[in-house]
Order: sequence, then C-alpha cells, then structure tokens
Amino acid sequence: MSDGYVHRGVTCNHCGAQPIRGVRYHCLNCPDYDLCEGCENLGDVHPKTHAFIKLRIPLAPHTNMRTTGAPVMYPGQSDLYSGGVWNADEEIGKVSDESHFESVEVHALFEQFLTLATVPPSSTTPGGITRPTFDQCLGALGKEKNLITDRIFAFFDQDSDNLISFREFVLGLGVMIKGTLDERIEHAFKGYDLDSDGVVSRNELHRMFKAYFYLSMQLVRDYVKTVEQDMMDTFDDEAAKPVSASFTAPIPSTGNNGEGADEDQTHLKMRYDANPSTGHNNNHRPSSRLNSATSSILSDNGNRPRGRDTLSRTASPAPYDGYSSASTSMPTSARTASARNRGANNGRLPVIEAMSQDAIEEMVERTFVAAGAQNRDFVTLEEFRKAVEHDHSYLQWFEALGSVF
Repeated sequence: MSDGYVHRGVTCNHCGAQPIRGVRYHCLNCPDYDLCEGCENLGDVHPKTHAFIKLRIPLAPHTNMRTTGAPVMYPGQSDLYSGGVWNADEEIGKVSDESHFESVEVHALFEQFLTLATVPPSSTTPGGITRPTFDQCLGALGKEKNLITDRIFAFFDQDSDNLISFREFVLGLGVMIKGTLDERIEHAFKGYDLDSDGVVSRNELHRMFKAYFYLSMQLVRDYVKTVEQDMMDTFDDEAAKPVSASFTAPIPSTGNNGEGADEDQTHLKMRYDANPSTGHNNNHRPSSRLNSATSSILSDNGNRPRGRDTLSRTASPAPYDGYSSASTSMPTSARTASARNRGANNGRLPVIEAMSQDAIEEMVERTFVAAGAQNRDFVTLEEFRKAVEHDHSYLQWFEALGSVF
C-alpha cells in the first residue's frame, strides 16, 4: 500500500532511487537531503544529530524544500558520533550490571549520549557531556545561574571532573527515573550538603530552599509567558469591533443648494464628535470596544500584556545565582529595607521577596522539627530520612527538573 505513494522529482541521497516511493524522509538540518524508507532504516547513513520529518503523502514536485536548514537540535558533535570514538560494547558492558535499566534501554541510552557528548575520551578523561551542554538541555532554565541546577549537575558528575561520562549518565538517570526512595533520599541529602561534611546545616537548608523558590518562580514565568503569547497570537480584535467600524468614510453633505443643511448638521452633531479631524463618534470609534476589552490585560503603554507586567512586579525577584547567603544572617528589618530599595529601583514590589524570606525561615525550622534534630545547628542523614518519611516535599528540588536528559 505504501508503495502507491510516489514522490515525483525526489531522489534518495543514499541509494539514488528516483522517485522515492512510499515514505519520504526529509532532513530538517540540511539544505536538500532526502532518504527513502529503506535507507532511513539503515541508521548510519546520515549524522544522528540531524532530525528528519516523515512525509507519506507526496508534496507537489515544485514545492520548495531546499532551505538553509533548521538549527541542529542535538548539541553533540556528529563527528564524535560517527567516528567510532567510543567502543559501544565496552561502554555498555561497564554499566549494564549496575544500572536500573534493561540491556535494550542501555543501548538506546548510549545512542542518546552520543548526540549530547562534545568531549572525546582520552588517556586523562572518559569524555562526555560538558556543563554548557547540560545547561543547553535545560532550555531557558539553563540561562540563569541557580544553585539547584548546580547541584543536579554535581549529582550526575560523581567524580567532579566537570564532565558527565556515559557511566555517570546512565547511573544518574537510573536513580532519577527508577531509583528507590532510599536512593533518592541519599542523593537529595548529598545535594543539601553543600560543603560535603556529612551533615546539613541551617544555612545550607536556607540556601537550597531559596534557590528552589527562585527556580519555581522562573518555571511559572516561563509558563505564563507561553500562555500569554498564545493568547495574544490568537486574539481576534475584529470580533470586538462594532458593525460601524466597517464604515470609515465620513458621511458627505447633501449638496442640494443648502436644502436640508440644518437637518444634516443636526444629524452630524448626533453622529460625530466635536473633533473635525477624526469625524468619529465617541460611542462608535472602531477601537473603543477593543480598548475596553483589553484594558485589563494591557499595560500602561498599551504594548505588553498586563499579566506579564504584574508578574514581573510582584513575583519576579532579581536573578539569584544560588551562592549568596548574606540574607541568612541579615536582620529582618535590614532585609525588608533592602528589598524595598530593590523594588524602588527595579519597579517591583518587595512583598513577595519579604514573604519568601519569612516562609523559607519557617521551612527551615519545620525541617528541624520534622527531623527530630538532636543538634540545633545541623541535620544528619538519618534525621533527614525521618523528615522525608513525614513529608516527601523535601525531595522536590531533586525532582524539579525531571530527568533533565
């Protein structure tokens, strides 16, 4: 049945079949590259970092598919993928027995790893995924420095060489996707333990909670921005206009030697406003209902949705790099004054900032209570485990970004 589809004028760039019959695969990243279904199934005839679209129903022969190509969506280097730099059997054999994945899943993860790796293995390094590539995988969240993203990268990079090797890649994903509760508790505790001294202090809890708060607000901002953009793209201003908006030309005078002039003037007075340059009635201006309908969602300058402006004023604190802990020791009054000054300078209200500080401090106290901490300055792993059994939300920072890859 599929052979009934004929892509006339299209040649398979691998086997040379012309025309392509059945399903046509067109590369999104090359100016002009197509494969037939048989060649696409071979798997190694084109860089794996390139993406293909599947075309079953033929396009018109003169449809212009010769474009400059879309940006490559996989950040890995294609020469590392196709050059046999890594020994697949050896790499997969290293982790098959200790990972949470089945053998077929590990093979698929190796293919994915190669589309992300930018550093080849050498005598001094196993090669793998760099921090910039990791940030790129986070999308917009990777553009701002945050302690949470730092700790998740450190979770993957177990040997702290600033690279995520294939073994670290598989084992990290295994814990995040299929790990037991005990495994996630242990790794979450290590994430809280910023100085790796085996305990989690009040200051470390405060910094992690604060970083998670800012990350959550960024997630909300990105979601609201997407929704607002979709609303503005689909907003139909024509539906808000009155019927009279279709008639834009002014009503001419009678021109009958002055006959009916008084009646005309009376009519014009009723229909038009006093502004001779517009000639529009205030009750029938084409934009009057539009302005009324959008006044609640547009900012003062009429260009940006009020929802985004309101969010930035109330719930969008300054970017937080996750390392400053000055706020922990700063008195409440000083923090409030500082927040007020920042609000005055940046046009944002300091309410959310002040509330978040109070809420974070309360969360730290609740953590110590839930853990039954024996020391007022730090929490041990066993005490943290007790707190998590009482409330799993202490693991949320560890699960905030999903599996990342």
